Amino acid sequence: MARVRPASRHFRKGSCVGLLALLLASAHAFVHAQLGGCLSRSQTQTRASSRREVLALLPLAEALHAGSAEALDSALRGQKVVVLGGSGFVGRRICQRLVAEGAQVTSISRTGGPPSKVGDWASSVAWKRKDVLTADLVPEMTGAGAVISAIGSIGSADDEQGNGATNEAAVAAAAKAGVKRFVLVSASKDVGEAGVDAIFGPYVKGKQRAEAAVKGRFSDSSLVLQPSFIYGGDEFSATPPRVAGWYGEKVENLLATELFRAVASASPAFLRLALSPPLAVDDVAKAAVAGAAGRATGTLESHDAILAAR
Repeated sequence: MARVRPASRHFRKGSCVGLLALLLASAHAFVHAQLGGCLSRSQTQTRASSRREVLALLPLAEALHAGSAEALDSALRGQKVVVLGGSGFVGRRICQRLVAEGAQVTSISRTGGPPSKVGDWASSVAWKRKDVLTADLVPEMTGAGAVISAIGSIGSADDEQGNGATNEAAVAAAAKAGVKRFVLVSASKDVGEAGVDAIFGPYVKGKQRAEAAVKGRFSDSSLVLQPSFIYGGDEFSATPPRVAGWYGEKVENLLATELFRAVASASPAFLRLALSPPLAVDDVAKAAVAGAAGRATGTLESHDAILAAR
């Protein structure tokens, strides 16, 4: 029987969003357990905890250590890139990768930054505390080659505003500032088709508004990422929905097999969403940085397409 570390200490009682997210994570766990996918024992968890994340970051670490311009793509070297929500779960990984590629990084978020317990790379980021919805961001964005939005809210008082109006304001500011490229971390379209509008309706509408704004202003020079579920770190959480890296990697490997892909493709939207392979947060960050560098454009809807963006 698979052993799953409890998420209850992160779960807010009475939260419908948290409950549904927890059910989705539990569905992943059940499928994994029933097909014999043994989760790591305690002594293996530490080793597997960040194996994917470490492997993904090895080229960047080697480049930083060597200080070699040849070790990394030079498209972003010396270029200003603004990351919205840069102190968050996805945003901080995006900032880290941008620093490794030699970009001049500015992070804008309501909490400011830098996040706690991050590496020396954080000293290379200009951390700004601003509300993207209400602040004048044109001065901060002027001179930037790209803006990456990792802004998102789920289970808030107004998810449509948090995901929609806030990103619309960011897109308008970026266009006014003359930014060349815009990258948006959005969400899988399966969320909107899963029949859970009563809970996720405002969230879905907000994401749709954000995507429409990006495509309207940056139609030929944008990247929209639509991951189904993002995992990483060391903890489980229901609000926001998140599973730890060591567990998420196991689930991703299982659900990415041909058997589960076939089952998912023939399933209704809700089950298809539950069976979609999740993505490691570092893989999402990698794809976002590829968009900022112009190495990836358009809308990446699938797990494999996002993984392929470099």
